[in-house]
Amino acid sequence: MFTDEPRRPRPSLRQSIRPFVRPLRGSAILGAATVLALTAACATKSEAKAPEPTPPIAAPADKPVDKKPSGSASDSLEGLPGIDLTSLDDGQKHWLKEDLDKYPSPCGKSESLYKSLKGDPKCKRALFAGRYFVMLLKAGLMQSEAEEHYEDRFVHPELAQCDITDVPVRGNPTATVSICEFSDFQCPHCKLAEPILSRILEEDRDHVKLYYKNYPISKLHPDSRNAAAAAVAAGKQGKFWQMHDLLFDHQDALSPSDLEKYAASLKLDVKKWKADLPSGGDRVDADHDQGEKLEITGTPTIYINGRKYKGPMRYEDVKDWVDEEMSK
Repeated sequence: MFTDEPRRPRPSLRQSIRPFVRPLRGSAILGAATVLALTAACATKSEAKAPEPTPPIAAPADKPVDKKPSGSASDSLEGLPGIDLTSLDDGQKHWLKEDLDKYPSPCGKSESLYKSLKGDPKCKRALFAGRYFVMLLKAGLMQSEAEEHYEDRFVHPELAQCDITDVPVRGNPTATVSICEFSDFQCPHCKLAEPILSRILEEDRDHVKLYYKNYPISKLHPDSRNAAAAAVAAGKQGKFWQMHDLLFDHQDALSPSDLEKYAASLKLDVKKWKADLPSGGDRVDADHDQGEKLEITGTPTIYINGRKYKGPMRYEDVKDWVDEEMSK
């Protein structure tokens, strides 16, 4: 049955994840923080507070004071297919050319990223890699910072395999791209992520599928575990996703009586649904235990074909990672 307390006290997780944007130098780098800051998430720390609106960041008045290399790489970069150099200055183009020469082809070939972009149309991932470098530099990152974020995505990404046994899946079950989401029904950031993931599934319904894993943060969201158990119990009658959508639509009303009302509105066998709540809670705890082993530090956390997504939770950015997987 429902409880308002977590199943057992859980230790704090090691806060090892690096922020998507490191301490930035120069006033103009504020633009990078706006574009590249890791999406706000509901943190696992017990002292975490509810998110507050982010104040607008004033546009910088001056250009960055960091010295950039002299000279131009424009000639050698011209004609790279799919690479838009607009708004990159000569120094940034110099950095871009250095890095395109420095890093190997993302397709595992014995040539540079630059050569893959220039003359290997079969290497589709090269385009995503090159555009990512451009995006990082356009956002105002220094060369070393751009390299670090590039390596996090293309060189040594954080990998994990989600246990998808009996996990609800939305989309084409045979799709080649799998998104595994650890989420919390009471987390406002998870609610904001849902329409983004739904749009991607709708647009690429034949190629993308979404697995939903429960990661309730009970110390911050006291109704989240009960809500997750309610969704799992609804899934026993084939209506997990209908309950999933209702819970996010009514995120501020997740009391036990509210949950029972939602079950009735879905025309579930409410008596059976109530009987399935304890086993639903066990399933939720199993998902949570796996998340702890993966050292998840907040929700939502998503893995795209086993690669941990590190970027802002915006449609364009998540879609770029999905499209990259489809290009392999």
